[in-house]
Amino acid sequence: MNCCTNCFDDLGLQSRIESESIAKGNCDFCESKDLAVMRCEDLSTFFEVLFDMYVNNPTSILSLKTKNPVPLYEHLLTYWPKLFNHKLLKEKDIKQLVNQIGRGWEGFNENLFERGVELQIYLKGKTSDDTYSLQWETFAQEIKNNNRFFLSETLDLETLEVAFNRFAKTYPTGTTFFRARISDIPLPKASLGKPPKDSTTPGRANPVGIPYLYISDSEETTLYETRVSLHESISVGLFLLKAPLQVVSLKGISNYGPFEIQDRGFDLEEFMLIRPYLVKLEAELSKPVRKQDINLDYLPTQYLCEFIKSLGFDAVEYRSAMADDGYNLAVFNDQNIECMSTSHYQIEGLKYNWK
Repeated sequence: MNCCTNCFDDLGLQSRIESESIAKGNCDFCESKDLAVMRCEDLSTFFEVLFDMYVNNPTSILSLKTKNPVPLYEHLLTYWPKLFNHKLLKEKDIKQLVNQIGRGWEGFNENLFERGVELQIYLKGKTSDDTYSLQWETFAQEIKNNNRFFLSETLDLETLEVAFNRFAKTYPTGTTFFRARISDIPLPKASLGKPPKDSTTPGRANPVGIPYLYISDSEETTLYETRVSLHESISVGLFLLKAPLQVVSLKGISNYGPFEIQDRGFDLEEFMLIRPYLVKLEAELSKPVRKQDINLDYLPTQYLCEFIKSLGFDAVEYRSAMADDGYNLAVFNDQNIECMSTSHYQIEGLKYNWK
């Protein structure tokens, strides 16, 4: 049976299929036509590193927090949410696809593909989300309550530096971003930059007295980030990059596919060890600043953002917790970002979702 590039969301796997495919044709799984296709069994060479990470186990409690048995195909689509194209493939299609790929693998055995599995790295105790949550909490408690500048629980900054460099990206000259302030009257461009040092309060990324420029990918995101209320007015600045911006992108760390991760220079096991920590860092950065927050709560993310800045990066990027698919940047070095124009709006409607 043949599968195609459209069967997968993982950009790394798509490029591998494009380069290895010897013909275009019709896909037996997603029913796409006239695309680069490959025999499923021939993909086993790429998937071997994934299959080798699993062993049969009655639960996936360590990796997926479920006491139920989880078959291999289900574990793959849950642990690596961007591996398969969920829009075109149903779960039964993914099950058949994984099985067909596995049949080309030298280590294939029916039990591994039909019964519950767990990741060996978790069973060996090398990693778990609980372990990394505990490590983060230990770090957070020390920097908040015991040692501010010289930590006794040493962070593995060398490993973090490698990871940050592998998630580096560059925004080219001419890229636009947005920043907003709630205001009854239209604000001039000069009022939409970062605050002066003597009035800079601590944020998720910036320490007290050290201002960073917080910008967003769109007007909509920046409106949500300010949490402007109904009938309030707001000024929005359009910012333009005058030179490339070097960024560490923590946006959607958990959504990378395994082949994309390999293309970034990671060994899969190496990435799985650091992933929970990076996900935690992004989650903490994404939290909106609240009036009831204690400034000490920001110290862990401030510390790691200062470390990123010390590596020579201009900014750190992270998902917006307020706007779906939106993202923000905390910019350390804003000398090549200029506010080009401003707009003034009155909020006429709000929409809430709840569950």
